[in-house]
Amino acid sequence: MGRGARSALIAACLLATAGAAAQPVAERFGEPVAIHDPSGHALDPLHAALRRARAGEGRARIMIWGASHTAEDLFPGLLREAWQRRFGDAGAGLWLPARPFPLYESRVATFADTGAWRPVRVRGRRRAPDRYGPAGFAIEATGRARGFVAVRRPADAARLLYLRQAGGGTLVVRAGDQHRRLSTDGDAVASEALTGPLRRVELRALGDGPVRVFGVSLENDRPGVVIDAMGVPGARLRDRLPWDDRAMRRQLAELAPDLIVLAYGTNESGFTGRPIARYRAEVDEALRRAREIAPRAGCLVIGPSDWPLREGGELRARPRITQVIAVQRELAARHGCGHFDLQAWQGGPSSMPRWVRAGLALPDHVHFTEPGHRRLARDLSRALLAGLTD
Repeated sequence: MGRGARSALIAACLLATAGAAAQPVAERFGEPVAIHDPSGHALDPLHAALRRARAGEGRARIMIWGASHTAEDLFPGLLREAWQRRFGDAGAGLWLPARPFPLYESRVATFADTGAWRPVRVRGRRRAPDRYGPAGFAIEATGRARGFVAVRRPADAARLLYLRQAGGGTLVVRAGDQHRRLSTDGDAVASEALTGPLRRVELRALGDGPVRVFGVSLENDRPGVVIDAMGVPGARLRDRLPWDDRAMRRQLAELAPDLIVLAYGTNESGFTGRPIARYRAEVDEALRRAREIAPRAGCLVIGPSDWPLREGGELRARPRITQVIAVQRELAARHGCGHFDLQAWQGGPSSMPRWVRAGLALPDHVHFTEPGHRRLARDLSRALLAGLTD
């Protein structure tokens, strides 16, 4: 569902529930939920970076991976807008120059349609180990292909991330008055620095070999905040396991996140055929490796939203969600990560139907509308900033 279709569905939902949404009781949506952090230090790198940004001395970068809640840049984008107003605008962040899947959207950038590019990512049973890039997905062309990333406000600089592979083809880059031809033949992840001001970065694969692009990071040469939204519809935390850790470690060292956020669990909550012990082992491994590839960053796990079961026309609580949350909370603490309980924030099990009635979630009883995402961004911001001292 693209942004236009989703907006139409949201509008219809809001119209149908306007009376309920107008009642004062709607103000109770979004319970105060603190980040569970037994160590007391999961957010220290983030807070230190935000203090530097606020003092005009540095940048804070937050990288958010997850499933469909993050794919459209809704709550990440709203958080970005609020924090850049408060701490400074350090750039639009990391974006692909062509849409890798239908729900890939941005509040700060536009990009080309897929065209001749094909997405490269873990999907369903296709779980081959590979170099997927810092977002966990990339685009690749074997023939001629064009793409671009454009932003409303000019960036001071950009960083192109791409792959050098055996027999790799030529990638032509146009950015402002810069015109470069890059050979992608080799065996390494690579980057190319571009100087601004830049409103648009255009890429062209010449078709003389495969070309894989991991993204363009648009940054400003000033203190502030960068928030990267890197969600994939239908993703699960185990999808991170085939990512090449050596490539990720190098790319994250270059991008230097101060907080990594892993927002998964809703899709796992519907997958009852997988023993919870196996899920625990996958979460344990995914968190261990995430901490290893970004050892200087803080860490936060965001759990699943409420998603009721429909049986015989009735909606009831989904027991698997409670199990998923318990596993995430335990293992987040083991690996020094904080945990934000999204279902508790909504009001607990079986809370989603009243969010739908109030126009804050879609009739699928899984996804939030933009007003719902606004509440999430507001309350997640409060939780993340709790304890931030002057």
